[in-house]
Amino acid sequence: MTRLSLFVLVLSLALPQAMGQVERPVSAEAPALLRKLETFQKALEASHDREAHLLRRVTDLERRLNKSEENAARIHDLEARVAENAAGPTLDELVDRVESLESSGGARSALSLGGYFDFNFRNDQAASHPTFSQHRFVLQVASDILEDTITFKAEIEIEGGGAEASFLSDNEIVVEYAELHFHIDRTFNVKVGALLMPFARFNALHDSPLQDLQDRPLVDRRIVPTTWQEAGIGIYGAFDVADWVVDYDIVVTNGFDDDFSATPGGGFRGNRSSFREDNNDSKQILGRIGVHPSFAFLDAAEFGFSFGWGKYDDKDDQDIVMAAFDWFVKKGPFELKGEYVRFELERGPAERAAGAPDGAEGYYVELAFHFFPESWRGTSSFFTDESTFTLVARFGNIDTDTATQAIDRGARGDGFRDDLQRLTFGLNFRPIEKTVMRIEYQIFFEEDGIPDADNDRLVISFATYF
Repeated sequence: MTRLSLFVLVLSLALPQAMGQVERPVSAEAPALLRKLETFQKALEASHDREAHLLRRVTDLERRLNKSEENAARIHDLEARVAENAAGPTLDELVDRVESLESSGGARSALSLGGYFDFNFRNDQAASHPTFSQHRFVLQVASDILEDTITFKAEIEIEGGGAEASFLSDNEIVVEYAELHFHIDRTFNVKVGALLMPFARFNALHDSPLQDLQDRPLVDRRIVPTTWQEAGIGIYGAFDVADWVVDYDIVVTNGFDDDFSATPGGGFRGNRSSFREDNNDSKQILGRIGVHPSFAFLDAAEFGFSFGWGKYDDKDDQDIVMAAFDWFVKKGPFELKGEYVRFELERGPAERAAGAPDGAEGYYVELAFHFFPESWRGTSSFFTDESTFTLVARFGNIDTDTATQAIDRGARGDGFRDDLQRLTFGLNFRPIEKTVMRIEYQIFFEEDGIPDADNDRLVISFATYF
């Protein structure tokens, strides 16, 4: 073989391999890169705050990244960002990176639409019949009005199937929140509208698919009137203190009115104010400060302090003062969270006659354990990389009128909820993070001196984001 022939042979073998390295199609890398994107999505879902918001944004991001092979460059960028934060990014870093990817992703959707669904079966010993309940159908919308500067988000809840139909009862259609946001920087932003109240932790994270139990804590039903929203204006932001993150959310609103139940201990759900008009000249100030510490012995932690003050009566004479402390800690498969809430009210003769309580307090503590046999993954279409079981227990206590003693609910009915305690055990399964199937059993305890009542409850429920 001549030297020229040998050279041609070597060149013919080497050139296709070299060209393959240079011109390998982007689509060949896409599956592996998308799997890494899914890993990043799971990290976002594990973040203990703003879970639903981040999940919807990452899902939308993945959908847009799959539109063409040109988006592979952005997947590469995402891979690099995840690698840089392998030790564990903070929540705010995750939010900033998702927002950065969205803003650099070409054309953005002007409007996003989603929501969640909540259905359950209830066997309540205090009720007449076991029943199926179409509990909630919630539409959530968001819009980027001016990219990264002005946004709008809202939630409309259709509960019990709707309203104004003769065959429907115990139902409503209500705006859960409708907020216009002006994003200035990470440390200072402004919002206006029907605002979700930044008081304690549960009210901000009340979506049913986020919860490991169907029924909300007693303290977040009868004292903090979740879902608690009011018309007003607010400021919020976050900043770093060493390697900790501190966030704040402060609002000025119309505040509670004096529409208390005539039955003592009836709670505060009827005191949520109108979106259209205040009942007095004063305004309520309310807010929450959250601290996200960095502890080597914990995977995640958050502690919050909430406060509030306002005048609630028509004549601007009577104060209401509110305070709450909440916590969330995570270590491996274990999570511990809860709240303590205290309200204090001034009362004149008119308020006493109307049934206004002297004060109210309550708390709950919830422990969850997440698990899933690794050998089951992939053996069914329901057993995905995200699948998990959760064992959960919650104990809660409320006193909706600290000036009175508990009164026999056998005479007053279960609607009388002063001095009430409940222990709940549950098990749930999530085939993917945003869909949950739950079963729970609730045990109610009567105060000393009150005969035991048949008021325990079994609940089987289903919830999902869509």
